Amino acid sequence: MTVACLWFSQPLDLAKIAEHCLRLSPQICFSKQALFIEIGKCHKLYNEAGFLARLQVILRRLHLKPSVGIERDIPYSLLKAKYRTTTLVSLPLTALIEMADPFNRDEVLQKNILKMADSLIDVGVRNLAQFQTVPLKELVNRYGPLSILCMQRLRGEVEIPWAHWKPEEVVTERTDFPYFEFYGELEPILFELKKHLDLVFLRLRARDLKAQKMQVRLGLEASSQQPERERIFDFDFVFPQNATKSALNVIKERLYKNFQENPILMPVAYLETKVINKVKGTAGQKNLLHNREEVQEKRQALIAQLIEAHGKENIFQAELTEDRRPEKSWRKIVPFKGEKKVTRNFEEQIPERPTYLIYPERIEIVAQELIFRGQSYPIKSMSQFYEKISGGWIESDDQKNTFERYYFTVELERTEQTSLKMSVFEVLGVGFFLHGYFG
Repeated sequence: MTVACLWFSQPLDLAKIAEHCLRLSPQICFSKQALFIEIGKCHKLYNEAGFLARLQVILRRLHLKPSVGIERDIPYSLLKAKYRTTTLVSLPLTALIEMADPFNRDEVLQKNILKMADSLIDVGVRNLAQFQTVPLKELVNRYGPLSILCMQRLRGEVEIPWAHWKPEEVVTERTDFPYFEFYGELEPILFELKKHLDLVFLRLRARDLKAQKMQVRLGLEASSQQPERERIFDFDFVFPQNATKSALNVIKERLYKNFQENPILMPVAYLETKVINKVKGTAGQKNLLHNREEVQEKRQALIAQLIEAHGKENIFQAELTEDRRPEKSWRKIVPFKGEKKVTRNFEEQIPERPTYLIYPERIEIVAQELIFRGQSYPIKSMSQFYEKISGGWIESDDQKNTFERYYFTVELERTEQTSLKMSVFEVLGVGFFLHGYFG
C-alpha cells in the first residue's frame, strides 16, 4: 500500500476536493483537515512523480496549497504531511493522536491520549522514539488498552481500514454574497458563474461525466419593489456539456434576455449552480494526428448557442434534393437529432439560384411595371427566360403534379444608380410569380 496525504492548515469541505482527485484514484477518504489517496494500486498508470505532477495541476486550479506526504500507510502519510517528517525522534508525543485516530473521529480517544502524553512528558518521555523504548508491559499496567493501540499503530502491526466515501449524486456549487455587494448587475454574476462552472466540470470530468441538464438559481433580497425571492433558469443542453466556455455562452444568452426584459432592482443574495442530469463522458487522450474532436466540440458549442439565441426550430442545415423547383430543391437537416447530411452533387445541374428565396407569391407584370401586393415598381430590364422546369417527369406516381415554369430575371429600379435583381417565373395560363431575389 502507498498512501498520499494532503494536509490543509484549516478545516475545508474536503468532499468536493476529493471529487476532483477521483481521476487519480478511486480509493479516497478524508477527515476534517486531511485527504488520503491510495496510489499504490495505480502504479501502472503513473509513478510517484507523475502523481505529484497531476496533483499539482488540480490544486493549482482550485487555488490550494496543502502539504503532501507519501508513505506506506495512512498514519505515517499523515505524519509526513503534517509534521514534514516521519523520523520518530523529531515527532512530538502528541503525534500519537494522528497515529491512533488519523480520521479525527473519536474525541474521547484523543482526550485520553493527551492525558497519557502529559503524564509521560512528566517522566521524561518527549517524542515517539522514546515512547517506543518504553516496555509495553509497563504501559499496559498504567494506561491499559490505549497504550497497546498506540504501540501497534506506531510499529505498523495493524492496518487501518479505509473509511467508505461515495461522491455526491447532485453536483452543486453555491456562493453567498454579502448584503449590498451589488444590485443585480450581470457582469459580477457571470464572473462568479464562471468559477462555479470551472469547479462543476472538474468534478464531472473526474467521474467521466458530462452535464445534460443544469439549473442556475439566483437568490434575491425581497422588497416592495421586487417581491420575487429567486429566479430559476433551467437548461436542457442539446449536446452534453463538459467545458466551461461553451456552457457559459449558452447560459449568458438566457441571462442577458432575462435581465433586459425584467431587470433586477434589489441585491443578489446568492448564486447556485446545480447539475440535474448527467450522462456518460468520453474519456481518452487527445488525438495527435488530427483535430476533428476539437472541431466537433466547437461546432456543437456554436449550435447550442444559436439554439438558445434563436430557438431550436430555426437552426438547421440545408441539403440539396432532386426537385428542381427552388422552394423544394433543398430540405432541412436538424443537426441535433442525429440526422446525417448526405451531400449530392447537383450544383452543375441546377443554375444559379437567388440568394434569398420566398414561397412563390403571385405578381403582375404590365408594360414596364411589376405589381406586387398592390404596389407597382418600375422594371429596368427583364431577361428572356433562362430555364424551363417541368414537373411531370420527376414527380413520383403518388405525387404527380404536372406543371411548367419559365424563369426570368427582372431588375427593378431603386435609384438612378442602384437596382434590385429578382427572380420570377411564369406558369402558362396562370400568370407570374415571385420566388426570390439576388443579394
